[in-house]
Amino acid sequence: MKEEDKSLISKRFQTTMIGAIFEFENAFGYLWGHHKDENEPLTEQEIKFGDIWDNVRNKILNNGNNQLRKTIADLSRSNNIKYNYKFYKQGE
Repeated sequence: MKEEDKSLISKRFQTTMIGAIFEFENAFGYLWGHHKDENEPLTEQEIKFGDIWDNVRNKILNNGNNQLRKTIADLSRSNNIKYNYKFYKQGE
């Protein structure tokens, strides 16, 4: 597999993961003060939700990166398969 193909696949996986995380943060980020002004203090509950989100976010990214590596390895192996075909004339 060419390096440029690996790079393209990596970008697509990462865009999918980051895009999903972005959408989740937009919808639920208020729980951990995501949209608050940086000078505004977080509540205890926002801090707890922030810690939970950081843990979940890391798991999502780690799983996505593991799947990316496995996908590239699978595709690299499948590119190394060689097929031999024999053609016979009809009637032989």
